[in-house]
Parts: sequence; C-alpha cells; structure tokens
Amino acid sequence: MFRYLLGAILASVPLAAANAEPPNFCRTSFKPNEPIESRFMGIDYALIMHVLAERYCGAEPKPMRPRFLQYVEKQGCGPGTEIYSELEAAIAKTEGASLKLLAQNGDPALALSEPQVQEWASSATQELGGCDALKAAHDAELQQ
Repeated sequence: MFRYLLGAILASVPLAAANAEPPNFCRTSFKPNEPIESRFMGIDYALIMHVLAERYCGAEPKPMRPRFLQYVEKQGCGPGTEIYSELEAAIAKTEGASLKLLAQNGDPALALSEPQVQEWASSATQELGGCDALKAAHDAELQQ
C-alpha cells in the first residue's frame, strides 16, 4: 500500500512542477520566502560609480542608458519590466544630477556646502576603490 501511495506522489511531482509559475526576476519586489534574484542588486552602486568617475575623477563622459539598459535586456528584462522601468528612472535622475544633489541623496532641502560635497565625493570614491578603480570600471566593457 505504501509503495502505491509513494508512486502516486512521485507521479504527481512532474505535473505540479509543470504547472508551477516560474519566478519573475525582472522585478525588484519580492514576496515573503521568495528567492531573491541578486543580478541587479549592485546596479545602484554602479550608477553612482559611473557618475563619480565622470564628475569627480574626470573620466570621459559616456552615455549611461545604452550601457545599463542593454545589460538589463541581456539578462532577459526588457522594456515594460519593473527593473527596466526603475533603472530608466534612476538613470534619468542621475544623468542630470550634480555632485551636490548626489551628496544630498536627491534631497534639495539638504543644504550642503561645497566643501561638504567634495568631502562626500572624496570619501565615496575612496570607499569604492579610488579614482583609478572607478575610471577602470567606467571604461570597462560590460560582461553578460
């Protein structure tokens, strides 16, 4: 009897797996106990690194949209997905942002002085490996 029960359970596993919904890893919100996709976790830092390399370290400016959005598309998350839309908004926000606005974390109500902004940029740059590392990352080709 136990063998028949076990056989029935094992026979139903492929059916349950076939009907299971695959996780949607093109979004940034997760439900409790749902696995977290880590491919895009560092993308906010990459955007800040890109901006610091250009505005603080003097790297030659490069457009952010093709670089970052193409990476997300190569990962299977095209236009219309949550991660793509949020990344587009983050790029729009950081493309035109000054070092001061970045240092203020996007809050213009924080009135930082120019020396405070430079101190923030210097410490952030050092935390991220220094200007040489930021320029190297800025100029490197993205890998899939």
